[in-house]
Amino acid sequence: MRLGILLILLPFGVQAQEKVWVFFADKPDGAGSRLLWQDGSGDHSDAELDLPIDSEYVHRLQEMDIVPVLRSRWFNAVSVEVAEVQQRWLEAQSFVRRVQPVRRMRRPQLLPETAIGPASAKAASALDYGPAFDQLAQIGVVELHSLGYDGDGVRIAIIDNGFHYVHDSFAQLEVVAERDFVNGDDVVLDEPDQPVTGDETRSVQNIHGAQVLSLLAGYEPGRFIGVAPRAEYILAKTEDNRIELPIEEDRWIAGLEWADSLGADVVNSSLGYNLWDDGSGYTYEDLDGATALTSIAAELAVRRGIVVVVAAGNEGDNSWRYVTAPADAPGVISVGSVDVPTPGVREPLLAASSSRGPTADGRIKPDVVAPGQWVVAADIRGGDYVRVNGTSFASPMVGGVCALLLQAHPTWSPAEVREALQQSATDLGEAGPDTAYGWGMVDALGASGLQLQRPESLLAGNPFPNPASGEAIHFPLVLNDREDVELRIFDLAGGLVAAVERSLVAGDYTAPGRALRWEIPRELADGLYFYLMQTSSLSRSGKFALVRQRSQVDRQP
Repeated sequence: MRLGILLILLPFGVQAQEKVWVFFADKPDGAGSRLLWQDGSGDHSDAELDLPIDSEYVHRLQEMDIVPVLRSRWFNAVSVEVAEVQQRWLEAQSFVRRVQPVRRMRRPQLLPETAIGPASAKAASALDYGPAFDQLAQIGVVELHSLGYDGDGVRIAIIDNGFHYVHDSFAQLEVVAERDFVNGDDVVLDEPDQPVTGDETRSVQNIHGAQVLSLLAGYEPGRFIGVAPRAEYILAKTEDNRIELPIEEDRWIAGLEWADSLGADVVNSSLGYNLWDDGSGYTYEDLDGATALTSIAAELAVRRGIVVVVAAGNEGDNSWRYVTAPADAPGVISVGSVDVPTPGVREPLLAASSSRGPTADGRIKPDVVAPGQWVVAADIRGGDYVRVNGTSFASPMVGGVCALLLQAHPTWSPAEVREALQQSATDLGEAGPDTAYGWGMVDALGASGLQLQRPESLLAGNPFPNPASGEAIHFPLVLNDREDVELRIFDLAGGLVAAVERSLVAGDYTAPGRALRWEIPRELADGLYFYLMQTSSLSRSGKFALVRQRSQVDRQP
């Protein structure tokens, strides 16, 4: 009898809570009428998508102790946590179109990291990329950088698990907005006492997103450079790492709508959904681009003018095998992963873990592939750099390329960007588009339609300044093809003082700021030195003087 009284006094509090979507039947149209609501991406105009949900409906939920967690204008829905009896009440209301569970997913498999080790740093153009050179040169980014395209003026949103952007590679990072949709604040860095994620300083909560960010925005010349270091960034933290690194689609959708409201040009998401923590979830038949809410939302974002880039998934070598949602959405650019081989040795190979297509309705996915196996990213806690693996890291490489393309062609639509990437991609695997490599490996320069100015002849000029009296001396040259350049410095006795290796794309490297630069060691004595600069096509030798320490007599006025 006491139990019966308790249930009457506390009808909901004693029951298990489940997170669900509540889809409303209509919303105010802003002109005094009601607008019936449907889910299809083509059913409503952009203006209708932007209309707010009905506050009176929200109030009626709150009267029943049902508190909205997140709201979606695009779906005219709220996510809530309810007991079974509350859910039955919702399903009986005329203003509620339907109720369905929020998809709670396993995060895609994370692949191991590896320390970089003593790999030699190379450079290209006027920039010294460090060990990041090969992964950028492999997809034509170095050439676009040499033409002056670095993401300036383009706004990129990243949806991930958090962004502890405390690392030397983020020295020039420009963040225009950040939001933690997990804990409900505006900080995406590590915090010690978070209501949901706890002590983030002792977990990996914000590491994955920060590494993704480094591949896009990193800029530490001589050690590492990302694809789009001059872009503006919007950071949406939507993933809770506590239990099997689950994702909830309501946060992802909220992050996407928020990015849209802030004028994002590109959205990168290195997340994907297939199985729930309890083993249930989407089936392969659901991969039709129109079933998963994340896929529908991604397609809506594309329709609204946002280039959406998503990781294909790391399911290629397990029982699932296929791409994950929202990589199945028709208009998104889904990205598979290839390795970074030594240039000229062989073509890049698909990572065994990279998810395959086709989608359930027979479309080719992924769209393209990019370096994601053995790529260099920031070691966030260690302060150095580390090699990482997975489509999580191939996706930002392509997201950054999209930013460079929009900088070069600001009027391009998402469909034009996607088509340019597909039509210019380097065909790998089977001839033509296939369900492993898609249309092939991204070629940023080819997709841009721009041309490098290739000099007709080779040239190596005299070093400057000569005598050298500052911190560096420059060695000019002109190349008509990509070359590995070796510079050696000798003292008068023939002893080797320094050896510098750089990989340069075709171009004119004669002007200050572009010529090959050698940092003069502080301890190097004044005197006469010899140099030998060689490529496979040219060789130049000569001498220069170092004069930095003048006598006290020379210093007298």
